[in-house]
Amino acid sequence: MVSFASDTVQGTQDHSIYILLTRSGTWFSRLIHLVTSDCYTHASIGLDGPSGPFYSFARRYEHFALPAGLVEERPGVRNRQIPCCLYELKVSDPVYRRLRRQLSGMYRQRERYHYNLLGALSCYFNHPLRRKNHYFCSQFVATLLEECGAVELWKNPDLVRPADFCRLSALQAVHQGPLDGLMAVPT
Repeated sequence: MVSFASDTVQGTQDHSIYILLTRSGTWFSRLIHLVTSDCYTHASIGLDGPSGPFYSFARRYEHFALPAGLVEERPGVRNRQIPCCLYELKVSDPVYRRLRRQLSGMYRQRERYHYNLLGALSCYFNHPLRRKNHYFCSQFVATLLEECGAVELWKNPDLVRPADFCRLSALQAVHQGPLDGLMAVPT
């Protein structure tokens, strides 16, 4: 079980950010689920409400696993019946601004970023593997949250799996069920 040293956010709680966990029907997601038995195999982060957009490291093209990198995801556009859990995290204005600035900067230069397949494999064996400009989905979300001061993780962000976010008490579940149910989540 994953523990986090501190799951409280310091300062005024001015903004909400969202962590979306999913388990799609792709072969890679099915493989991760088979090996880990985790409920969720993909993590993404959104700063603009429950309906998105969300950002993560994933396939760039619907029908091809590679190339993969930093992508914008719109929930409910495809695979509307896949299981998901949406979490809300309250953060202060300075933290929110750091998150937005970091995410915007990375997305503007998204062609520089690649999927960290070796890191995902290494994570399974509990060995952190950081590679410049390479992330897997939960490593990206965890690194972004920690570097911007939204949470203090108990474990290395390179070892965070999507299901680990379910255990972070600072996150409040606002929707659990099919992905298409996100549209009904109030903002």
